[in-house]
Amino acid sequence: MATQSNDIATNKIDISSLATLVIQLNIARRNCRAYPKGHPVIAATLSKALSVYEGLLGRHEEIILGITNDTLMLDGVVLEKSNAVFRDFSRVLFELGIGALIFHRGLTIEELNNFTMILGLKREQVHQHDGIESVWDRTGITAMSIRPIRYDLFQTTDEASVTAVPGITSSEGLWERFTRELMHGDPSQRTSDESGLDPVILAEILNQQVADGSISEAVIHSAVAALLTPVNGDDAPESSSSTAYNKLSALISNLTPELRRQFIDSAFGATGLDNKIVAKRILDGFSEKAILEILEDINNNRLSMSPVMFGLLQHLGRTTRAPQSTSDTNSADDDISQKMKTIFREHSSEVFVPDDYQKNLNRIIASDRSSPLTMEGTEDLLKTLESRSVENGIRQILTNVIRDGGGTPEERDLLLQNLGDMFGFYLQTGDYDQLHAMIDQTNDGTFPVQIQYRLRDEYGRREFLEEILDGLAIWGKPRYGDIRSLILKIGSLFVEVILDRLSEEKNMSQRRFYMDCLIEMGLVTQVPIVNRLYDNRWYFLRNLLIILAAQNDAAVIPAIRPLVRSDNPRLRSEALKTLVHFGDPLAEMQILEDLESQGTELQATAIQLAERCTSLPIATKLSTMIAQGGYSQAECERKSAIVRSLGEIGRAEVLPELAKILSSRSLLYSRHLTKLKTDIIRSLPKYPPEVARPVLERIAESSGDIARLAAETLKIIPGRHI
Repeated sequence: MATQSNDIATNKIDISSLATLVIQLNIARRNCRAYPKGHPVIAATLSKALSVYEGLLGRHEEIILGITNDTLMLDGVVLEKSNAVFRDFSRVLFELGIGALIFHRGLTIEELNNFTMILGLKREQVHQHDGIESVWDRTGITAMSIRPIRYDLFQTTDEASVTAVPGITSSEGLWERFTRELMHGDPSQRTSDESGLDPVILAEILNQQVADGSISEAVIHSAVAALLTPVNGDDAPESSSSTAYNKLSALISNLTPELRRQFIDSAFGATGLDNKIVAKRILDGFSEKAILEILEDINNNRLSMSPVMFGLLQHLGRTTRAPQSTSDTNSADDDISQKMKTIFREHSSEVFVPDDYQKNLNRIIASDRSSPLTMEGTEDLLKTLESRSVENGIRQILTNVIRDGGGTPEERDLLLQNLGDMFGFYLQTGDYDQLHAMIDQTNDGTFPVQIQYRLRDEYGRREFLEEILDGLAIWGKPRYGDIRSLILKIGSLFVEVILDRLSEEKNMSQRRFYMDCLIEMGLVTQVPIVNRLYDNRWYFLRNLLIILAAQNDAAVIPAIRPLVRSDNPRLRSEALKTLVHFGDPLAEMQILEDLESQGTELQATAIQLAERCTSLPIATKLSTMIAQGGYSQAECERKSAIVRSLGEIGRAEVLPELAKILSSRSLLYSRHLTKLKTDIIRSLPKYPPEVARPVLERIAESSGDIARLAAETLKIIPGRHI
């Protein structure tokens, strides 16, 4: 299988199709969690995802995706690390313990449904079922396979550093083994006598490590396993001394809520440790404050209701002290009791449906007297069941609540975060109508000013801006208009992001798109662009000069002048062209100097740029150059370029020199001279009619092709015709 996968080059796989598949799988995962089993929305999203899957695997025998905590990899190559779709998908898989996901042909709708159900599981649920491999095997999915993450490999520390710690032997105690494993996460915190670490002090150290980001969940998982797993003939955890469990209880009680959740996930979700004896011994030492916070986590769905935790709550209920006469003595117990009731009500509501109510429900379901719906009414009703309609309804509710200013500041912060998450979801699914609606609501003046700023910051997060630009490649040209409108509505926040993209973009269509957006955004882009004129990439600077010229603000002239001295001829030419566009006199002086140059390429560029200048000195210099030399092919080509520039300038002073060429003859180069005369006659309508007409009339009086061309040209010049 490995040999086969190596034959699949990354650049042969359609990344856009892969991104579309990931999007559809994310949508299916979300819908499977939001709608009841068998709902038509789930069936529709699964069918769409399966269609994309079959289209992608129709061109490949096998696709292997490597998984990290925030990236997908294909043949060892990271796939668009900035892509929010890939990032979210990899995070979900990594949380489940999946290190690689392998796609094969022949996926069925049932297998896909089972896969989306796995994506909807929480990590602790996977632990309760003996890990991701066991969960996967039970689903019967064969067209897709996984390679799990080996968490045991996270513990492979330098063996010398372990044995070098005094006092650590094969017969060390449970608490010593636990602290040693934790300290391996940060060698700088290791002490010579880890067995003496007080749980409260250890909790302070770990809380600080979390704040610094220097401890991982793998370290916690390893340490808890070291505490609760027998090693080298040790007694089973439930029969060991209670000292280690008391210390662990004290440690967990003094941790921050976030770190406490990780320890509880590891302690109560570890394989083979789902028993009430071990869990009870740990919980017995918890402070009342810690118990209340744990219950709050369960109540808010941050911790799952495992069988062990369910039994512990029952234990708490049985051992709660009887009510006392003084309210202060039993307030904590009442709080625990109330939270237990809330948890049971939320997590097990389906078990406690009253019999009378259930009978009424059954009677309604069995009744055949429901009022008939018309076809039109049925269609309208079905539309309300579409996921888009549901999401739109949720968005409207959140928006109205925020607009009305209800709730506490903390609740508003949570609602604003939810709107931001919804904005990201619409980005991943390409629902630009909803994105525009959210932006428009922010700017409609109905929100308080501070809320408007908060929403703009929420929608203008860097990852969202990057995701909007990623849509150019994911959704293609049909969505360019929607994306352009979003960019213009969000405004200045986009400038730096687009400039970063423009500096590296290889696709010409997307470069043109970025430049058009920057031009349309106006002068708000001027300072960021000027600040980048010191970049060393000539092609990027050339595009910036084109943008500045299109914005037509002469204030940028001083910043552009240094580029005229560039060693790159294309950048130098673009800088001169831009300065001429702004009418900079120094640019015309430079063009005159280049016209005197003996360098053929430099002179040719100056002749081309001269057509943008209207000054008499440049026109005179060009007429002098056209009078010099002969009529060889190279000379006539150079003189034709001069004729075109003179025509654009349109100065009457140069017509005598052109008339001399029209009257000249050459036996050796008659064909080249005739071509030059043709170019001159065709340029004459660009000069003032009162001076161009006499020249054409004189030529038209003779015979031949040039005379006939002159007569035809006279017809398009205002005034008297022949």
